Amino acid sequence: MSDSEPKVPNPRKADLVKLRGDLAKEVDTFRNALKRPTEDIGGDKVWVGKNARAWHRELEGRNRKLGDQVDKLLPVIDAAIRNEPDKVSAAEARMYHHGV
Repeated sequence: MSDSEPKVPNPRKADLVKLRGDLAKEVDTFRNALKRPTEDIGGDKVWVGKNARAWHRELEGRNRKLGDQVDKLLPVIDAAIRNEPDKVSAAEARMYHHGV
């Protein structure tokens, strides 16, 4: 790439920014995906007994882990956005669009 080559907006950065916006709208949904089933099983509404308690503990752990993982997504995307330049060469943008 020569310094005289025109720069264009970085399409990868634009895609990451869009991904971040889309994900930010869904974070609570993902974080709480197992909350209701966990409460239902643990609340003796749908199942009772020793096996129900074991499943409840299992779901509680999975619900907690899911929340922890979801909470890591936006910071990872934010870091990726920060590491991308605002502008790239037209050739780099074309390569990105063609999956090279």
